[in-house]
Amino acid sequence: MFININQQILRRGGIMKRLIVLTIAIVITIGFMGCNAQDKNQATEKGIAAPARPSDADLMAFKVYHHMMYMVTTAEQAGGTNKLFHTRQLPTEGTDPVVTPALDHIYTKAVIDLSEGPVIVEMPKVTDGRYYSIHITDQEHYTIYDEIHPVGKYALVRKGKTMAVPEGATVIESPGDYPHLFIRIQVRTPEDLENVYPLQDKVVLTGISKELTIDNPISHTIQTPDVYPQNTEIIASTINFSKEDYLRVSKYIGDNAPRIGANGNIGMFGPIDSKEPGSNDPEIRAGAIVGHLGFPLHHAYYTPNFTNCSGEVLNGDKTEVFTIPNEPEGVELFWSLTRYSALTRNTLSGKNDLFNEYNTKPDANGNITVTFSIEDPKDGTYWMPVNAGEPYYFVIRYYKPDVDKLPAKPCK
Repeated sequence: MFININQQILRRGGIMKRLIVLTIAIVITIGFMGCNAQDKNQATEKGIAAPARPSDADLMAFKVYHHMMYMVTTAEQAGGTNKLFHTRQLPTEGTDPVVTPALDHIYTKAVIDLSEGPVIVEMPKVTDGRYYSIHITDQEHYTIYDEIHPVGKYALVRKGKTMAVPEGATVIESPGDYPHLFIRIQVRTPEDLENVYPLQDKVVLTGISKELTIDNPISHTIQTPDVYPQNTEIIASTINFSKEDYLRVSKYIGDNAPRIGANGNIGMFGPIDSKEPGSNDPEIRAGAIVGHLGFPLHHAYYTPNFTNCSGEVLNGDKTEVFTIPNEPEGVELFWSLTRYSALTRNTLSGKNDLFNEYNTKPDANGNITVTFSIEDPKDGTYWMPVNAGEPYYFVIRYYKPDVDKLPAKPCK
């Protein structure tokens, strides 16, 4: 989920997506290779210094830079701003441009453009009980609105401007001209996909569409939104944030991903005034780019697991077993467990990547036990295949958790 690119590449979305995925793979591979304490000690003995922590300004610029590059790509995929882009398949082939992709839902996305007036989004009513949500993120990668089971008309308007909206619409004020619309619709099993397509097709967006071209992500972000007062000076100081700066900060985030993400998504994705612990820490906010466009804690809790219960980095050469309750305390909706390659930050082509309450059955104790191994253990546990010699990680997602009763790591 990282990279700065020159103007020519910005206008070539396909190349950009491949570069982003390649950069992530390189950065995260380096991070996992270096997260072993013994390796760090050896590096120090050889006189190789660990990468210095970037300044708060660089961490904030990195976050803004990546998000706006993503916006250019997404607008190009959709055919312009204010146009819906539907994903129609679950990202199970290991090539998705989004890293650590969730397999719980398919997406409908749009880059909203409020420069010519309001944008109206009409959300259908979902009656079969499935999870369905709307999520709006601003240009500085802060959540400005999220809702489970939305229905009816939503009017996105530019804060501080007078814009006419339909009577009865839910009004969402954006501090900038280019918020991001993210709609997620749950897919319970692969066979359930055909039931989701009609729901996607019922989403309607009305607004004036234009091409999105950005020469400098930082100056664009300064000029088009009302930058939050607490961020104005620090973002202005990074106007010359370069490709090299982006890659430098990317490497630091990759090297430190297991530490920065130790508490899951807590503090990463909430609004500017979030009360989540760590939400004012620029390092945690920058680390959120590893899970770009994730949810605030009250909506979903993500628990990344990079190590086993002894603190060892997960690797396909060693069999690991984890147990989780089928009905986690304090989780109102549902849970899922997805495994990813640590080399690509993506799924494994041709192999099962996902377990959830829809494709498993609890044991007599109400638990689900998952074995991560090269070969099927055939012992009654659920087998999650991994590649020999390859580091991996898994993420458990809990939707609508009780923030005062967050589930613990799945160790016996």
